[in-house]
Amino acid sequence: MKTVSIIIPTFNRANLVTRAIDSALRQSYPCEVIVCDHGSTDNTHEVVSVYGNTIKYIRREIDNGPIVCWRDGLENSSGDIIHFNYDDDWMEPQFIEKTIEFMKDDVGFVYSRFFLHSLSNKMYIGNIHPSSINKMANIVKYLLHSSFTISPSCAIFRRKDALKNLLLEIPGASGKYGKNSGVGEDLLLFLLTSLDYPKYGYVNEPLVHFLEHSESITINSVISGHKRELQDSYDNAKKYYLAQPNSFSISLSKTNRWLFKIFWNLKSGSLIKNALFFLKKDGF
Repeated sequence: MKTVSIIIPTFNRANLVTRAIDSALRQSYPCEVIVCDHGSTDNTHEVVSVYGNTIKYIRREIDNGPIVCWRDGLENSSGDIIHFNYDDDWMEPQFIEKTIEFMKDDVGFVYSRFFLHSLSNKMYIGNIHPSSINKMANIVKYLLHSSFTISPSCAIFRRKDALKNLLLEIPGASGKYGKNSGVGEDLLLFLLTSLDYPKYGYVNEPLVHFLEHSESITINSVISGHKRELQDSYDNAKKYYLAQPNSFSISLSKTNRWLFKIFWNLKSGSLIKNALFFLKKDGF
C-alpha cells in the first residue's frame, strides 16, 4: 500500500487554512498531513495548534517565498506519494483514494477535475480532458499550448519526483513572477516529471475545490495589471523544459495554441460536458 503525505503550505491565511486541513483529515485513504507555515503574522499558529498531533506543523519565523515553503513541507514528508493542497483549496473526501488508483508504475502524475468557486459566488468545473490513463504526450502538448497550467493542488506526484522537479526558481527567469513565486515552478513540476514517464492519469470527476479571491496569484495579477508578466513566467518555464533532452519539440506560436485548444476541446468534449453538467445541476 502506497503511503501518502498531504502538504499544506500556508501564509497569513488563518481564516482559510482550517478548511484545507479538515479536508485532508477527512480523506478516506490514510494520509500524513503536514502544515508548513513560513512567516505568518496573523493567528495561524493558534488556529493550527488546535489540531495537536493529528497533523505535523512546521513553523518558520521568516517568509522566504512560496517555493521554499513548499519544499520545506516536501522535505519533511514521509509518504511515497505527495499532494500539495494550497491553503485556500480543499478536497472531497475521496480525492486521494480515487487518484492514487491510477498511479501505476508507468504513470508520472494523476490529476482530477475541480470546482472553481468564483468571486461572484458562481461555481465552475474545470480540467475536462480525456479520462483514465493516457499518453504523456497528450497532456504535455496541452500544457505547452495553455496560457497557464494545471494546478498541483488537484494532482498527486511521487515524492522522489517532486524532490527532483520542484525547482526553487526557473533558471534564467526574472521579473515580478520570475523567482520563487510559484508561477512557472508549478508548471515545471508537471513538465519535468513528464520526461521520465510514458503516461499520466486523470480522474474525470471534480474532487477538489479552488477558491477565486483577490489574494490569489492569478486573480491578483489580473487586478493589478500584471497578467502579461504572469504569462511570461509560464513561457520561461516552457522554454526551460523544451531545452531538456527528450522534451517535445513544439511551436509556441499563438496560432498553434488556438488551433490546439480547438482540437483539444473537440476531442475531450469539454464544451458539451460543461453544458450538460450545468443543465443537470439546474434541474433540467
